[in-house]
Amino acid sequence: MREVADPVGEDEVDLALDGRIYAELLVDSAQAQETRSDEVSFSLAPGEGAEVKLVMVKGAQAKYAWTTNGAVVNFDTHGDGGGENISYEKGRGVAKDEGVLEAAFDGNHGWFWRNRTDALVTVTLKTSGAYSDIKRMM
Repeated sequence: MREVADPVGEDEVDLALDGRIYAELLVDSAQAQETRSDEVSFSLAPGEGAEVKLVMVKGAQAKYAWTTNGAVVNFDTHGDGGGENISYEKGRGVAKDEGVLEAAFDGNHGWFWRNRTDALVTVTLKTSGAYSDIKRMM
């Protein structure tokens, strides 16, 4: 009796299944990451900058809101890790911002602020979501 090849191809089915399982594991790891909430405040002298990052896995989300004491700052929301980097959003002369930060890859994702005014500025950042740590980078 002659063997007939499977028209779909078992190897193709196995690869598709492996890819789906891998994708599900990535999503599950982002969802399984502990949820936490933090609030940090710091002051920036004229010309000074500060950076705060959340340690996140790909697909993890964190809600955020940051405000100043009424003054304005320049900001850059970005991420880096594993040889990758991304810029999510930039702004100039902004007093507050809020939204959801979704990690494009495993690594550090967060904000850099710079005070371009002539007065001391206080920034307060509130975060809540799937991240393992919050770090003041500078």
